[in-house]
Order: sequence, then C-alpha cells, then structure tokens
Amino acid sequence: MITKETEVLIKRDLDHAKKASIVAGAVTKNEKWIKGNIYDGHGNAELGNCVFEIGSTTKTFTSLLLSKLILNQTISLDEPISSYKPEYKQALSANGKEVTFRHLSTHRSGLPREDMKKIRQRMKEHKDEKDNPYKYFSHDDVHQFFVDFDLKKEIDKKWGYSNIGVGLLGNVLAEIIGSTYEEAVITEILDPLGMKDTFINGTPEQYQRYVKAYNKKGVRIPPIELPSINAAGALKSTMNDMLLYLEHQMGLKESPLKDEIELCHQIHGKTGSKKMNMGLGWFIEKKDWSDNPIIHHGGTTMGFHTYCGFIKEEQVGVVIYSTIQLKPLRIIKMLLNLTGMINEDIAESIFKSTIHSRAEDRPIQEI
Repeated sequence: MITKETEVLIKRDLDHAKKASIVAGAVTKNEKWIKGNIYDGHGNAELGNCVFEIGSTTKTFTSLLLSKLILNQTISLDEPISSYKPEYKQALSANGKEVTFRHLSTHRSGLPREDMKKIRQRMKEHKDEKDNPYKYFSHDDVHQFFVDFDLKKEIDKKWGYSNIGVGLLGNVLAEIIGSTYEEAVITEILDPLGMKDTFINGTPEQYQRYVKAYNKKGVRIPPIELPSINAAGALKSTMNDMLLYLEHQMGLKESPLKDEIELCHQIHGKTGSKKMNMGLGWFIEKKDWSDNPIIHHGGTTMGFHTYCGFIKEEQVGVVIYSTIQLKPLRIIKMLLNLTGMINEDIAESIFKSTIHSRAEDRPIQEI
C-alpha cells in the first residue's frame, strides 16, 4: 500500500526535479499495486506497461543465468574463468589465486569498476553522444582490456563493485551456451519466467512506451546501449514485468527456475559492511527495522534509477523507477555510502508500512 509517508517522499523528489517521472509498485501474497506520475505522457500505455531502464538490476538476471548453468552442471561456481578464457589469465590471476564465476558475481574479483581510460577515449571521439557513454565501448575494447590488464589486487580479499567484471561474466556464459548474452537471457531466463516486456533491444511498439528521461539541460537522454557489457546493465523492463519477477523470487508463483533462484539467495560473499552480504548478484542486507533480511539491487543509468527488493519471509516486494536527476552532493554521498540508493527511502517506507500493518493486524490508512 502507498501511505501518506510514501506519498510525501515521492512528492519531495518530484518537487526538486525537472521533467521527472516516478513509478512505485509493490506485490504481496494477496495484492499488487502500481502508483506514480509520468512526465510528458506515455502514449496509450498503462502505468504498469511503461518501459524504464533497470540498469544494474540486470546483474540479478545475469546471476540467475549463472545459477542455471551451475545447477545443470555445465560449469562449477568456483571454476576459474581462465578455463574458458585462457588468453585472460594475466588479468584474472594474482598471487596463486584465480578469479572464478563466484568472484565475478559477488564483486570480489579485484577487477576495477570500469575501463575508464578507454571509455573516456570513446566519449572524446563521440562528443555528441556523451549521454550514452558505453555505446562505442566495443567488444574489441573489452577483449583488449583483459588481454592487457595486470591484476594487482588480491582476489577475494575485498569487495569492489565491478561492471566490467559482470560484463565479462555474461559474455563468458553466453559463449558457453553458444549464443549472444541477449539471446541467452531471453531463452534461459525471460521466456521461462513469462517476462515478455523485458528486453535489451525492443520492438518499435515497446519503444513507443519508453519513458522519456532528460538531462539537467532538459535534453532527452537516448536509450542506453552497452553492447560489449550488456550483462552489467542493459535490460529495460516494465513495472508489471518486474513485479512478476519478484513474485518468482519470493515463491509467490510456481517458478520453473525455483532452484536456480534459491541458489542466488544464499550468501556467497561479504561486502565492506557487516550488515550486508552478497548472494549471486543480489545484495542481502540486514536492517534495524526488519527481523528478516532485504534482498535487493539497484540500478542507475544516465537517465533512470531503479530499486528492486523484497523480504522473502514477509512476502513483500517493491520496485521503484524514477528519472530524477540528482544533485552532485547526493551523488557523492551515494558513492561514498553515506546515504542509501536512489529510491531506497521510498521503498523502505513501503516495506515498513506493510510489516507494521501486519503486526498490528489492521489495514493501512491509504490516501
């Protein structure tokens, strides 16, 4: 349910933004709701069918693909990546240890966040497309990065978020399957889950439902393209599809990927926080206000912010999409872990109101 507190938080973000949209959705065992506001219209699409970029939440789909290959015994979770990419051994080994599938999925590989040197070079070469920084970061660029890179950090010693690491993970999984990452995630994950409105490259009709995002100058930001590291953040989806995804995650639907989902929810690695661990792809976080952990992931692209999380024991899941352009100070605090993810405070208000209303055994006061 959307309460007065949630409504205040949504209004706060909209009041401090220009040309912004926010859509909030929640699903429990007994109900599902979607509320929000789309700036500049969205054609004839219902709110639940508007298309947003989910950014790094894509990584949970990549890890579900990993889990599927593990459980069908195609690969082993602790198998070195160099078994499949021997030409990358220098980049994926240090002090007698090798980077494994587990390390890539839990961000404990020691790899950097990005190949920023090459990305900056590509952006300089294509200054007219600065709002799409990964568009010209090619498969050849990724290949050359891993051929040349010399891993200095100790593997599995510290947690360090790595887009290029998860990009590699998805590319290797696709090669093992014998397809592209896009084909693999459709065939192995999206189709079995019934997620027909989640995609990397959509149809003309789907792009008509694409929510418009704008930069600080009021210029529309083009749809994100990450051709060489799709697995790290290229998926687009709708609220209806993402709430369906959470129903599968929480066991509210009889899922064909039940065992694969369960493997992803187990703790597979530590982060820098005592209250947060890593599943495969998912963050597993303990909050003071909840007896049970929140399993979640966020996503930020040039124009979109996503929060996707659930409390399995409470059977409540929340998805928040927005196109809010952040102030620099908030971005800095977020990167330094001094504040929560984008939309996280809105999501927490929904979680809390649901849990508290159940504890008190009374309906939530709606506005």
